[in-house]
Amino acid sequence: MMHILRSLALFVMLLAATPAVHAQGCAACKTNAAQAGAEAQRGLRRGIAVLLIPSLIIFTGVVFLAYKHRAGTHE
Repeated sequence: MMHILRSLALFVMLLAATPAVHAQGCAACKTNAAQAGAEAQRGLRRGIAVLLIPSLIIFTGVVFLAYKHRAGTHE
């Protein structure tokens, strides 16, 4: 239990020490996307979904397998 708390404390300290990195995209990309027509904006949204959905499925599968095959105590 103490190991988990130490790891969590280290994670929180590292997270607090990092600079804010919100929206790392360049201003030119945002401007071009905002000025694009409706069809281009729809294409960008679809592209984001195409990249996001498989990643989420893979991540969910890995978390499920890790949970299913965890080596913990079963009380």
